[in-house]
Amino acid sequence: MNRIPERNRPLVILATGVVVLLLVAGGVLLVGQLGPSPTPTPPASPTATASPSADPSTPEGATRAFFDAFAQARRTDDASIVAPFVTGTESSAYRTVDAFLRGQKESGKASVITTNDLSGFGVDVQGTTATVMVTQQLGGYDIDVDTGQPLESPTVLPATNFRVVLKLVDGRWLVDEFEPLQ
Repeated sequence: MNRIPERNRPLVILATGVVVLLLVAGGVLLVGQLGPSPTPTPPASPTATASPSADPSTPEGATRAFFDAFAQARRTDDASIVAPFVTGTESSAYRTVDAFLRGQKESGKASVITTNDLSGFGVDVQGTTATVMVTQQLGGYDIDVDTGQPLESPTVLPATNFRVVLKLVDGRWLVDEFEPLQ
């Protein structure tokens, strides 16, 4: 029987491990190539639903609902998704969203939002007007508006502070304007 000298045994074990690792990695890559290629998920149909914590009966909840809707609208470049959460299509908030999304669409892109965290809420209510200060952490990636194919790798943007002005209309807080703060 041909035995491996004791001094070479660690080298043989290491070489065997590398070969096994390469074979497993090659097998995983090969199996991945044999299966169907992933296709982008078609955009969800626009809805006016927001996260469960987005209760439009409070300024904070209405702000959450608005930013949730804006994140959804970025997938299809459809500003009408935010319409239920603003004081009207002539409001500064709606027009700002619409202009941004039209610019995206004209550039041939839309966005998939993977992170939309709102924190640090400060709310000041003066009668039927509320001012909300909030920090947004937004992450995701741009896609081709026609094919849905990613145009970049996912990224998380630096946190942005916003001032959001809301109006109380028929018992619901609606966003009238918003702006990033520097």
